[in-house]
Formats: sequence, structure tokens, C-alpha cells
Amino acid sequence: MSLRNSTNRVAPDPSIGEGLLNLLAGLTLDTPTLVFSIGALALFMSVFAFNTAYALPASDMGLRSWGLAMLTLCGGFMLLFLRGHAPLALTYVLANSLVLLSSVICVNAHARLLEMATPWRTLAAVNALGVLSTAPVYLGWLPRGASIFTLSLTLAVNFAISARMIWRHRTERESPAGLLAAGILGSMAVTSVLRGLHGLGGDHGTVQLNPHLLPQIGSLMLGALFTVGSSLAFLAMVNERQRHELEARARRDGLTGLLTRTAFFEAAQAYLAEPGGKHFGVVMMDIDWFKKINDRHGHAAGDTTLSQLGRLIAQHTRLSDLAGRYGGEEFCLLLKDCTMAEAQRVAQELVGEAARQNVRLPDGGTLRFTLSAGYAQRQGLHESLEQVINRADQALYDAKHAGRNRAMAALPTPLPATLPESRSAAAPSGRTEEAGGSQAA
Repeated sequence: MSLRNSTNRVAPDPSIGEGLLNLLAGLTLDTPTLVFSIGALALFMSVFAFNTAYALPASDMGLRSWGLAMLTLCGGFMLLFLRGHAPLALTYVLANSLVLLSSVICVNAHARLLEMATPWRTLAAVNALGVLSTAPVYLGWLPRGASIFTLSLTLAVNFAISARMIWRHRTERESPAGLLAAGILGSMAVTSVLRGLHGLGGDHGTVQLNPHLLPQIGSLMLGALFTVGSSLAFLAMVNERQRHELEARARRDGLTGLLTRTAFFEAAQAYLAEPGGKHFGVVMMDIDWFKKINDRHGHAAGDTTLSQLGRLIAQHTRLSDLAGRYGGEEFCLLLKDCTMAEAQRVAQELVGEAARQNVRLPDGGTLRFTLSAGYAQRQGLHESLEQVINRADQALYDAKHAGRNRAMAALPTPLPATLPESRSAAAPSGRTEEAGGSQAA
């Protein structure tokens, strides 16, 4: 007998499903309980956000705004919970105003996190309409459903503004947390619209697990889920940004602010792999008599000189170019899509500007320094990045021997008879400065 024929099939017991349905049918979720739960969840998320902001005092990233938004949301829902036990001006007008205000502060928190401008004028106009819609209901001029419709649409607009900001920022930088946050906020906007449309049909004081009341069940249960989900998504975005900033810092030299040697070659190889990464120039620079600066003024003066030169290089290069600290007091520039004349202009400008610098030392004194540079342009696809750097480095060596404080062009190399089959990916090692040795500050 085959194994397939010998297998016994167990039919599902219909009594299990019937028992679950009977259990659910006996449950009743009243509105005050759900409203209080959302308020409590908002309070918990507020405390969590404020605690995280306290742990990151150097960078707020919108955490305090998010904590304030959740605290405001908690206040609004706690006032809603007191409906029937407190004046309607508090439990309806003020409560709904606080809920709208919380969504506005959420938009501001997202803007601060994404380093974008908060659309205050749009938010003020839209939310003023939402708040004013509560007055006719409070005075008995309109049914409550009309106010629910206006308030829900106002919330939908606020959620949509946040979702749009996050989505725009996500297109600039891949962000899984941003995708999650935008999805949650977009769902909140759609749910608010549906809640507003349903509110036109009347209000219900009790929410039961009944097919006829599923829209109210969805609005309150999803409200609790959205409170937690949007907060967790926001905190995930904060963590993501913090990770990106740490990675960016690791790629930068702490003294000069330029790329580290490893990061420079990684970025350069990435540029060469691009379709347009064929033509470029290289400028190699070195501070003249840097060892004497360290010996005469101390290593703190050397550090200050390196830091000032790093700022000078950043000011005289395009954002698309790559500038890195090659080693010690030596720096390297990769000028994208650059001609030999352009490389010469950049090198001469940096040499001339360096000679005019006055370095203010920690002890109050000043010093001046000069710069030597060598520059080269890629001669063709047969020449690797390392070969161009070596030619520029040799030109820098020639500038040193020619008297320093000058920029010299690299000599061209003869074209090879055949293209090499492989390239060495290793970066050329740095060269020590003039006789006597060189010290990095």
C-alpha cells in the first residue's frame, strides 16, 4: 500500500468555528473603553519619544515635537472619554481641537526629521476650517455628522501632507522606514476620509462586533493601531537617519572634514563605474615644511593648519568632485569631467590661496604656510585611476624640488601597444615628504 493511500485525512470540526463565532458575538466594545485605550497608548508613545530625545541631546530630529504631538493626542482623547461627565465645550470642541493640533505637530515633527520646511500656512488654513466646524454643532445649528465629516477630512489632509513629505524624501534616499511611515500615514488619510463619509450617516454611541457597525469598529480599532504604528515608524526613521549620519561620519576625516583615504577610493571607483565616469583630472597637494610647523609650533598648530586647509579645499571644489585626505599632510582631488586646463586652474588657485592664509593658533598666535601641487588628466580608458594619481604625485614631487609653493603638470605617458587585461584595485601607497620625514598632526 502506498504512503499516499495510507494517509488518514482529518476533517475539520465545525464546532470549533461555531464556538469562535459565538465567543466574538458575545463581546462588546464600547466607545469610552476604546477612546481611553487610544489616549493611554498616546501617552505611552509620548513618554517613549521624550525619553529617546533625552538620550540624544545633541540631535533632536523631531523627537520632542513627536512627543508633544502624542501628549496632545492623549489630552484630546481623555477629554473625549469624559463626554457626558464634563461640559460639551471641553469634551467636544476642545477635544477635537487637540486631536487636530496633534496631527499638525506630527507634520512639524516629520518636517524636522527630514530637514524640510513645515507648510504652516497650509496647515493653518485647513485646520482652522476643521476647528470652526465644531462651533455650529456645539450651538446645535448642524448635526454632529457634518462636523465629523469636516474634522475627518482635515485629519486626512494633515496625514496626506506628512505622507507626501516622507515619500518625496524617500525618492532621494532609499528608506525602508520611510516607506513604512508613508504607507501608515496614507492609510490613516484614507481611513479618515471613510470615517468622515460614514459620519454623515449618523453617530453610534456603542461599538459592537456586528456587521452593521464595522465602520465604527474600524475607525476606533485602527485609530489605536495607527497611534502605535505611526510612532514606531517615526522612531524607525529616527534610527535610520542616525545610522546614516554615523556612516557619513565614519567616511569623513575627523580633522579636515574631507573623505578618508578608503572612502575616497571607494567613491572614485564608484564614479569610474558610471557610464560618464571616463574623463577626470587629479590634483595631489602637500603642505610645505609641515614637519617644521609641528616642531616649531607643536602638533596642535599642525592640526589647526590641516583643518584650515581642509576647509579651503572644500570651498574651492565643486560638490560633485571628490576631496580626500590622502595621508598625513597630503591631499587628493578627483575632478570629474575635467580638462587639463581646469585641473591647472584648480591647482593654482589652491596654491595661491593657501599662501594668503593666516592660521590662528590655539595660543593666540598666527602662522602662514604654503602648498605644493601636482595635477594630471586621464589620457584615455587604458589609464587607471592609480596611474593618474601616480603621475600627479610625481608632478607634486617635481614641484617640491623646483622650490615648493607652486603647481606643476604631470608628464604624459606613452600609449600602450595593447590594453592590459586586468587592473590592480590596490590604491598606491602614500609618499613621505621631503628629507627629514613627515609627521601627521
